[in-house]
Amino acid sequence: MAESDVRILILSSWYPTIDKPLLGNFVQRQAQLLSSRYNVTVIHTVADKTIESVKVKTSTTGSLTEITLTHPRGKNFLRRIRQQRKAFDQGLKLIDEIDLIIGNVLLPKGHQFITASKRFNCPLIYVEHGSYFRTEIRNSWSKLNRIILKKVKQKANEVVVVSDFLKEDLKRDFNKFDIKVIGNHIDTSLFTFRPKVKKEITHFLHISTLDENTKNPSGIFDACSLLKAQNSKFQLTVICDEDYSKWQNYIAEKGLAEYIRFFGPLEWNELPPFYHDADAFVLFSNYESFSIVIAEAWATGTPVLSTSVGIAHDLSDKLGIQIRRDNVKSL
Repeated sequence: MAESDVRILILSSWYPTIDKPLLGNFVQRQAQLLSSRYNVTVIHTVADKTIESVKVKTSTTGSLTEITLTHPRGKNFLRRIRQQRKAFDQGLKLIDEIDLIIGNVLLPKGHQFITASKRFNCPLIYVEHGSYFRTEIRNSWSKLNRIILKKVKQKANEVVVVSDFLKEDLKRDFNKFDIKVIGNHIDTSLFTFRPKVKKEITHFLHISTLDENTKNPSGIFDACSLLKAQNSKFQLTVICDEDYSKWQNYIAEKGLAEYIRFFGPLEWNELPPFYHDADAFVLFSNYESFSIVIAEAWATGTPVLSTSVGIAHDLSDKLGIQIRRDNVKSL
């Protein structure tokens, strides 16, 4: 069989939408890369409380077809699951045959990997990007999440993670697998290197969901308060595709509104100018499985200030400065 005849189905719990263009954008890029050699289809389900029936949108570019199924959200958890599965089944009926399934991000849609692999009776490669395998979260998984994990373990032919850092966390559950490590991709024709130009005001950049449990945004803003107290000349740009009004109020209360500006949501191709303008990229996360924003920063020649997470776990002093977790003074 020629490579161009190989039919790959990509599924993912995270995938970009109009409202959240950064969510799982690395999975979309994986699909785009693979479609240069294979015939690739993506099925993605999205809940919407404003609609009453499933809406199907199909987009085809070259050998890549993206099928988005928007379904009613449902008034409770069980109805929401039922509506999602109904939409997913409708998407599967649009496909004749598949040779390989790549399922990205186990939770919360890993059950789709199982459904598809049974339907097409083909190999399943499970790829993990999420941070929920770390011990403090893994121990509190719901019964449903544990069932999804058990079934994926039974069906998966290969297990792939995006960093050695994440591999260590998956060993607990996938100790019988030879877990492969394949890093995420960035487009270096888009995220180009550019020398830094010295400015009167130091510019910092942070890009994330601003999730309190992982990204520690309050720590970043508290560090800005310390800089302000030292009369430092700086500006922090924050890019987020989630609602950041809470954090705007937080910095207003701290008198930091003139020091910190927010943007987003933005498309991937809108990000490079922000890296080029920044003197350093800031990441104060408690955990990262990979951290593609660090890779983007390095590609543009932007040094990072980062905790020991993801690909910054063994940070070279040529690429930035490692800071201590939960230590605002360190930052």
